[in-house]
Amino acid sequence: MVKSINGKLIILLCISFIFTLLLSFSFLKIHSAQHKTTETLRYFSDLQENIDALRSQLWLFSQRQDQASLQQVVLSHESLSQLLITQNIYTQSLFNLQKLTGDMGSLLTQEQALSSQSSTSGNSHVTQAQQLLRYRYNILIENMSEEVAYLNQTTLDSNQIAITSVMLYSSLGLILAAIIVLAMNFSIYQRFKIGFNRMKLGIHALSKGEINHKIDAKNLDEEFRLLASFFNQMTKKLETTMVSKQELEQEVNRQTSELEKQKQQLLVLSEKDHLTGLMNRRALERDLDNVINDAHISGSKVALFFLDIDNFKIINDSIGHDAGDTVLQQVAQRLQECTRKADIVGRLGGDEFLVCLGTIEDFDQIGHKAQSILDSVSQPIDFNGNKLSITTSMGVSYFPFQARSRDSLIKRADQYMYKAKQFKGSCCYDGQEVLAQSNIKAHG
Repeated sequence: MVKSINGKLIILLCISFIFTLLLSFSFLKIHSAQHKTTETLRYFSDLQENIDALRSQLWLFSQRQDQASLQQVVLSHESLSQLLITQNIYTQSLFNLQKLTGDMGSLLTQEQALSSQSSTSGNSHVTQAQQLLRYRYNILIENMSEEVAYLNQTTLDSNQIAITSVMLYSSLGLILAAIIVLAMNFSIYQRFKIGFNRMKLGIHALSKGEINHKIDAKNLDEEFRLLASFFNQMTKKLETTMVSKQELEQEVNRQTSELEKQKQQLLVLSEKDHLTGLMNRRALERDLDNVINDAHISGSKVALFFLDIDNFKIINDSIGHDAGDTVLQQVAQRLQECTRKADIVGRLGGDEFLVCLGTIEDFDQIGHKAQSILDSVSQPIDFNGNKLSITTSMGVSYFPFQARSRDSLIKRADQYMYKAKQFKGSCCYDGQEVLAQSNIKAHG
């Protein structure tokens, strides 16, 4: 017996899945049987039409007694024979009908021979033989019709038996599955009710100050046993320390306050870059989404700068990672100093930074802002008494003219940043023109 609510729910889910599969299989079987029956009846209907056509031609031949009518009878017979020969699915069922058709062919061969004799001489024996053949035609035609009717009825009976069988077994399976599901639900309800009542009594006792109350975990499901164990450990600690209600409330409030502070600290740390103190990728993406949504609603514009430090790897490799860290920190500080509080500044990763000017009315001042950023960032950086000169490449993309989503806005600015790297010194490019440029050279 599974002694876990989670385990029972998993079993219930599996049974429900099997239940669904059984239903689907039943419907597919019924559909297949119906489709097969329909195709079979359609084929037998075609056979009956050919037999009726042959009967009509035989009647015309009996009235006219000419070679043209006889030829039409032969053609109708050949059409029926061809329909029987080309069908491979019902070969065993059509054996009698094929035999009757073969007999009809033999009679027609005799009819053709007798017709040749009667055209040369009016022999009374030939006439009697022809009458006998027509009598046999009628018998064979009737036998064919009866055989097709029999096959139709056999097909309908087989279809009914197949569908009845599928329905019977499916019903038994569904009833069994329903009984199991009902039993599982009842078991889960009963076990849950027992565990819930014990936990309820324990919490009620604790609310009245009975800190020595213990929950009996015997015969409980695994989840409730775990909760009961935690509850008993808690009451044991309370009983050991013998704290008063007021002290307990103060302790709970203190721990709650500390947890809230830790939560806020963790939230801040999760959204700050550990080296520069700027927003990290996660915070950047969230704030960019908010700015773009606001711009959508207000119909305003957004400009996004994608900034990359040129030859940053050379600084790390030739001077050291401490120098690289200093460069990143100084660049981050300068970006904050030359932007507004309402602007978004963050480190995307590595030596890549993003600056979003928020919602603006027009792009007339973008070039001036780009020049201000390049001039600020490109200033020499002090490191261990040395001056490090850097250049930066910057691409800028515009919402909504060049992109209408956060990812496409960043991608466009990134592409234009790489275009800016083709120019000497620090450069800013917006996909159409160079907005700003500085010719300060970096140390190699």
